[in-house]
Amino acid sequence: MTAEDIYFWWMVWIAIGSIIVVAAALLLISVIVAARRIEKLAKTALVVVADIEQNTKPIWQLNSSHKVAGDLLSGANAIKGNASAIVGALSKDEDQRVA
Repeated sequence: MTAEDIYFWWMVWIAIGSIIVVAAALLLISVIVAARRIEKLAKTALVVVADIEQNTKPIWQLNSSHKVAGDLLSGANAIKGNASAIVGALSKDEDQRVA
């Protein structure tokens, strides 16, 4: 192998090595850019999740609202029953006074 052959192959391998280094650097830069984009999207997602949590809190309180509404309905039915009894008693009393 002559000095020219050695120099030629040395340059070929330097070129191949340089191409590999540049490709690895480009891949590393693209990974860094993608990681920053993912970080930005994750921060946005955290804000959206916090908004969703605030917007869905009333849903979890529906069970207690339903119970209170049931209690109110029971109270209203009791008032209706008492009012009916009073109307019935007054009607009988009025009928007795008229007769």
